[in-house]
Amino acid sequence: MFNITNNDLVSVVLLSILIISGVYVISRYIIKKLFAKQKILKLLVERKTREIQLKNEELEKNNLIKTRLISIISHDLISPLKFIHLTSKSLHENKDGLPEPLYNEMLQEISHSSKELELLSTNILNWIKYQNENRRLKKEEFDLHEMGNQIFTIFQGLARQKNISFVNDINTGIVLYQYMEPLRIVLYNIILNALNFTEKGCITISGGISRKGILIRVRDEGVGMTQEQINNIMSEHFIVSSANLNNRKGNGLGYLIIKDLLKFVDAKFLIKSKKNKGTMVSILLPSN
Repeated sequence: MFNITNNDLVSVVLLSILIISGVYVISRYIIKKLFAKQKILKLLVERKTREIQLKNEELEKNNLIKTRLISIISHDLISPLKFIHLTSKSLHENKDGLPEPLYNEMLQEISHSSKELELLSTNILNWIKYQNENRRLKKEEFDLHEMGNQIFTIFQGLARQKNISFVNDINTGIVLYQYMEPLRIVLYNIILNALNFTEKGCITISGGISRKGILIRVRDEGVGMTQEQINNIMSEHFIVSSANLNNRKGNGLGYLIIKDLLKFVDAKFLIKSKKNKGTMVSILLPSN
């Protein structure tokens, strides 16, 4: 028979405790590693889920925009083209029987519709062109006051028809090193919006250097907007909409382009407006 002494018993107990402790520590370590891996996996799954949700939201937004663009093209392009076609055909067929005032009025309407088509087509092309996220933008030097004059020249005929005057109050001698083409398109759209919703009066563009950067403002004396309409435009979820102001023509594409391009050039904008008092749009560009 084996004689087990107290020392042997203590050794066995200690060894057992060491083995149990070792198994416990190893088990805790393995469980901790598993929990850590599970936590990392959960975070990865949540991140991927968020990415998929954002992608889906972006796809839904793009689909809504594309659907609205199709509507704009089918209505705001096709309808004026039909009008121009039918009116010019009528002028040709009845040129000797039409009273001169009516003849001149029809010619003026053809000219007006053609200009609107040109402006809308330009806007659509600008928007499509800058939807490519890989498009490389280059900064250029340009005179801000001269840019204002160039844009006013584009709209001079339309403004003359509506008895609207332009005032360029941009400080002379301001030479910017900025993204010239996106800024030009932004100002183009702001002034076009002002023209669309102003029946008479003045459209003024001003600009100068402020403490926070380059401040540009476009002010009109048009129908103005409610705060709800401003909030809709400023919203991150703003989608091109058929809604307009006081049943006046407008498709919302201009402000969509403005917001997209201002993000590209790291600029901010603000709208202040009162119904029947006009609108002022302010743009703050980062300093050179």
